[in-house]
Amino acid sequence: MLAFLLYPISLIPLRILYLFSDLCAYLLYYVFKYRRKVVTENIHKSFPNLTDIERINIEKKFYNNFCDNFIETIKLLSISEKKLQSHITADYSELERILAQNQNCHIYLGHQFNWEWANAHIASVLKKTNVVVAYKPLRSRLANDLMLKIRSRFGSKMVASKNMKKEMLAFLDKQHILILVADQNPKVPQKSFWTSFLSQRTAFLSGTELNTAHYKTPSLFANIIREERGHYKFVLEPLFYFSEPYKTGIITSAFTKKLKNAIMTNPENYLWSHKRWKHTYKNEYKKRWIDS
Repeated sequence: MLAFLLYPISLIPLRILYLFSDLCAYLLYYVFKYRRKVVTENIHKSFPNLTDIERINIEKKFYNNFCDNFIETIKLLSISEKKLQSHITADYSELERILAQNQNCHIYLGHQFNWEWANAHIASVLKKTNVVVAYKPLRSRLANDLMLKIRSRFGSKMVASKNMKKEMLAFLDKQHILILVADQNPKVPQKSFWTSFLSQRTAFLSGTELNTAHYKTPSLFANIIREERGHYKFVLEPLFYFSEPYKTGIITSAFTKKLKNAIMTNPENYLWSHKRWKHTYKNEYKKRWIDS
């Protein structure tokens, strides 16, 4: 239903859609003040050494990128593969090297704009390999159906993160790439990994890494760099290969370091409106602490 209503909008050229995005960003920031308190608090705690002016500048740029991300995601309903690929520069040589060795690969990424284009681009380029995307179902059935349609349009197979272990059974005997947005806020803090991330004690999902470790799957980090409006660069960096000794927490530690560096470089390109730091660290979580 939502896809049917939004499809005509997706046909509008991006240069015009970005005008709507500018208006949307202005309204969200100045008029409706959408999650302004959450965004301000997240940025303030993550960058305690910046001045108020510097933090406000990040806030304003974030709202512009946030609205661009929304517009670009809707655009996935109709954009052609050729057009999508013209907006993205990516080097998949390391990923292709892993696949050439008949291995699977897990790609870890964070909520950097535009992660939806990243998922779509990988699926559009690597058609001979099963591209599987783990996702968190949305509460709204209409919104969830829309996002499933958008995310699977270029061939990605979707698996719900809460049922990932079961749903991934269908791909165990097939070569695949599993894409994991690994900075989700975990529901159970006492079973999570804890580490220092952006100047705060932060909980990370443990099941993501434990699944990678169980199958000894090589893992990469996808750094999404916004080069200019509507144009991105994807940089795939080695995260952990099981040719070296594995220790619990080592993949999450490597991921948080790389994600933190990416955010520090381009802070306005991260999803600050997300209530990421809901959980408070307790001494009882000490055994779950990993170095960062």
